[in-house]
Amino acid sequence: MTYITTVNNQMYRVDISENGQLSHITLDGSSYSLAWQKIAPLATDAQGNVPLGGRYSLLLAGKSYELFARRITKPGQKGRETYEIQVAGQRFEVLVEDERSKLLAGLARSGTPTGAAMVAAPMPGLVVGISVEVGASVHEGQTVVILEAMKMENDLPSPVTGTVKEICITRGQTVDQGEVLVVIG
Repeated sequence: MTYITTVNNQMYRVDISENGQLSHITLDGSSYSLAWQKIAPLATDAQGNVPLGGRYSLLLAGKSYELFARRITKPGQKGRETYEIQVAGQRFEVLVEDERSKLLAGLARSGTPTGAAMVAAPMPGLVVGISVEVGASVHEGQTVVILEAMKMENDLPSPVTGTVKEICITRGQTVDQGEVLVVIG
């Protein structure tokens, strides 16, 4: 599988071959063998769920590392995930996208008006409120849609300051994860 990772605004192409457990990785054309073992999971959250990540022992190209990794949940990340990685005393925020999703997202953005930002559903849910209308001015962080998911209401904020160009949903509509709800320009 091929992924595009972004670390400190630098993009890398990562090809991973999996034979049961991750054992080989190609990073921008250079191949490395690796072995890893989970040392400890992350603590459970308030609902008793164990988040993705933990402490790992990693053997990469014959050198041993201990690292900490955890997924960081960010809204509107369909087909991509952000991870916090700490290794050798350094912290990195790594955006991971599968190559196919990245290409499809680029094609979708090319059909969006220049400078437009989209508010997308971070999870499947029911639209219970729309707090703006087309033509309204909004500021970054202002709630534009309220989405009910897993018996909780989630305020979805505008990612930018601008004007509402399009509302793609109606109150009471069920939406899928990643579906565009509002376009702001």
